[in-house]
Amino acid sequence: MGKYNRLLKNDDASQDRFKEDLAGIIARWIDKKEQLDTDIPGLSFHRYDQPTEPSSVMYEPSVCLTVQGSKRVSLGEDVYVYDPYHLLITSIDLPTVAQVVEADKDKPFLAMVLKLDLKVVSQMMVDSNLPLPKLKKADRGMALDKVTMPLLDSFHRLTNLLDTPEDIPILSPLIKSEILYRLLVGNQGQRLRQIAMTGSHSHQIARSINWLKENYT
Repeated sequence: MGKYNRLLKNDDASQDRFKEDLAGIIARWIDKKEQLDTDIPGLSFHRYDQPTEPSSVMYEPSVCLTVQGSKRVSLGEDVYVYDPYHLLITSIDLPTVAQVVEADKDKPFLAMVLKLDLKVVSQMMVDSNLPLPKLKKADRGMALDKVTMPLLDSFHRLTNLLDTPEDIPILSPLIKSEILYRLLVGNQGQRLRQIAMTGSHSHQIARSINWLKENYT
């Protein structure tokens, strides 16, 4: 336990070790493909061996964690660059222009995306005594946040379940809940809470976007 606690120190050396391990896990499973939907529901891996041209992408409620390389996402006039030190959190469906800006064959862009279940967020808010988020202001449906050791550890344990698929149905929901908890009490937690609150202005916007997605032709 002492060794484990030392590894969870939120310093650059400890983070780098976990990111290298996660990069190895992603590379092993995705091989030469650009995208892999894993056996863990809502979790996908992404790889690019070179920078890409800007392309239109719809970002769903999700958290995007990059362990190697970087990607730029434009939302209107706002630009977000996520890399091994910054993760991207999206709380509603948003049309963006995305571009991988740092990648090569020796060090490809490697990332994972975990879709966020806002129903689970709502249930957590009802069932648990969540601490207040660190920041109260939330103006956008997309934001960058610093990568922390607890989040890296959670994603590391989640991806390791791929080696024991019999454990996925029981353990993956628990680890996903832990990741949601980390996000809810973190710097961008207020935005997720607003979206999950039934009847709030943010929730009504999210419902309208979902309706458009399902009915627009």
